[in-house]
Amino acid sequence: MNLEHLGRQDSLLSGLLKQAGKWRRLDAAVKKLLPPNLHPHFQTACIEDGGLILLAANNMAASRLKMIVPSVLPQLAGLDEAIRSVSVKVVPKPESRPKTNNLHLSKAALESFDLAAARLEKRHPELAEALAELVRKHGA
Repeated sequence: MNLEHLGRQDSLLSGLLKQAGKWRRLDAAVKKLLPPNLHPHFQTACIEDGGLILLAANNMAASRLKMIVPSVLPQLAGLDEAIRSVSVKVVPKPESRPKTNNLHLSKAALESFDLAAARLEKRHPELAEALAELVRKHGA
């Protein structure tokens, strides 16, 4: 589905697509001015009352941003005429739920893996051990 095609048919969607593109470009431009190792740890949120709002994923990223931002404020202000200051807010990313293994191997599959492990034991011991571990893990 082509969103640009749909955007031509709906003016509201077209406006949203243009705005999303503007924020993507601004976020990319902001990230070009800041160290690459910080890029995964923050994002550009908005410009509010002349202040560019950056959202940091943790306190360490926020403190680094707060130290670096004053030195690049003139370049940041050059990205958009509305930017006169920058503030950094910490918005932790939600904790990811522990992964649960929903894989269920049939008895026939486990027997095949066990047989393959026995056959491979001399020529490919690492693979044989991995297969044996798989059988132990899923055979219980």
